[in-house]
Amino acid sequence: MSDYLPEEVVLEILHRLPVKSLIRFRCVSKSWNSLITTPAFINSHLTRSHSLLSNSNKLIVRHCLDKPYVEHYKLIDDSNDSFDQIQNIELPLTSRRIQHFRLIGSANGLFSLFEQERFILWNPSIRKFITLPKPCITVKAHGRLTCRPAFGFDPRTNDYKVVRIAFPTEEAKPPLIEAYSLNEDSWKLTSASFPPGIGFSCWHKPAASLGGAVHFAVYDKDNCSRPLVLSFDLGDEVFRLMSLPNCAFSGSNVQTSVIGGSLSLLFYDDRFVANKCCAIWMMKEYGVVDSWTKLLTVDLNKEIIRVLCLQKNGNILVEVNLPSDWELSSYDPKSQHVKSLGICGRPYYFHVDNYVENLVLLDKPNDAVSKRGACRKRKCRLTSDKEVCQLQEAKHLLQEILQHASVYELQLDIIHQQQTIIHQQETILLPLQEAILHDKRALQLQEALLYELETILQQQTEKIATLISQIEIMETAESKLVFLIQRLKGQAEVETMLQQKTKKMTSLKSQLEKMDTIKSKLVSLIQQFKGQVGEMSSGVGDQSSAPVQQRSQQRSSSAGQEM
Repeated sequence: MSDYLPEEVVLEILHRLPVKSLIRFRCVSKSWNSLITTPAFINSHLTRSHSLLSNSNKLIVRHCLDKPYVEHYKLIDDSNDSFDQIQNIELPLTSRRIQHFRLIGSANGLFSLFEQERFILWNPSIRKFITLPKPCITVKAHGRLTCRPAFGFDPRTNDYKVVRIAFPTEEAKPPLIEAYSLNEDSWKLTSASFPPGIGFSCWHKPAASLGGAVHFAVYDKDNCSRPLVLSFDLGDEVFRLMSLPNCAFSGSNVQTSVIGGSLSLLFYDDRFVANKCCAIWMMKEYGVVDSWTKLLTVDLNKEIIRVLCLQKNGNILVEVNLPSDWELSSYDPKSQHVKSLGICGRPYYFHVDNYVENLVLLDKPNDAVSKRGACRKRKCRLTSDKEVCQLQEAKHLLQEILQHASVYELQLDIIHQQQTIIHQQETILLPLQEAILHDKRALQLQEALLYELETILQQQTEKIATLISQIEIMETAESKLVFLIQRLKGQAEVETMLQQKTKKMTSLKSQLEKMDTIKSKLVSLIQQFKGQVGEMSSGVGDQSSAPVQQRSQQRSSSAGQEM
């Protein structure tokens, strides 16, 4: 490799060089070209770029312009508040069916784009893109589909993968999942099972790639008010659900993101027109539910439409809607001041990510479109008589074609007008689609609230019925108690009467006892009187009989008075 330096030293020097210099040094020698384009060197160079990512102050901004329809990628210096533009890179490719490609996602400075069933990988660092093979799941083979794509990097195998989750229009059929591997350059159907009863919160925003998995914002269809995070492991090809703390989040539009190397969620709460906001939450420790922490809330009541990323100085890059155009701006959460950065573009097509220099795709063959800027010099050669005749025939055919050129030009004008109309319709439909998604999410939340209210009302009705039955039981018990009290009251009156009668009988008994005493005394007096009368009758004559009778009558009367 070199007559003066060992191979290990040359490798170490090359690893430290920027991508631009490595592209130029491929022309030094065949050995250098072979070395720089090997997968091992590309992976080791990427590993070194990752080690320097914490010290990197560069961001890459994707924005799309209309008329002409061009995608621009700007390198931005984020080390100070000036936000200087370092370089502007133009995608050397245009969409065939729509004005701009849809962004699937970005990872390590590599972008994944698509239009319908055409997928592109684009590396701005080396100005190279490749078109992926045709997917396994197609409309022709499987009918109409609704697809949710994602793009991520698997650090265990140093492989970039594009994932497609295809939902057939027939709800009875389960979703199909396929994945493209850059290392294998092919698609394959996976055996992954999509969790039942799960719906995507946002279909058009990129999924977050972190730690060898892609992360989607989803919700439970049975409980629409509670969002979840669905991850797909790019290595194991398995879906996993991540729970969120109860009552910690609110909002109808949820998006996943990566901020500061941590999984983050953007909650757009637009339920109240006068109080729109976006809450930014970060998972400090991956996989730990209790580590979710709220960073800040961005007020969306002004011209701010969407939150993009967090800058190193604490400001937030946002997409704003100005009267003249849509542009990228910097928002200071402390002063709530919005500063224009002078980067305009099509709405909802802005994307910002950390810039990572890499050589990925350098070992892949060039696409035909990538060569269109190359010189196409043709060597002159002698022609035979037969070839001259063929050229003359071709000349006559060209003349016939030129006669119909005006018709073709008119058709081209019509096509151009139709493309303009389609672009205008797409510009109108894009916000409408977002609004429809928001309204659909709001309706789902309202249905969930109504269901909860119905459940609460049913529970309250059951409680009221229970209370009524308890009241009836208490009324029955009260009537029995009143009856018992009345009975007890009657018994008390009877006892009182018995006590009174007992007292009267006791009094009569005492009187009878007195009468018995008087009777016994009277009897004894009569006996005494009889004895005296006998004695007196023997010694006294008939003359004194009258006085004796008078005295006996007086004694009997006195005895009667005593009684």
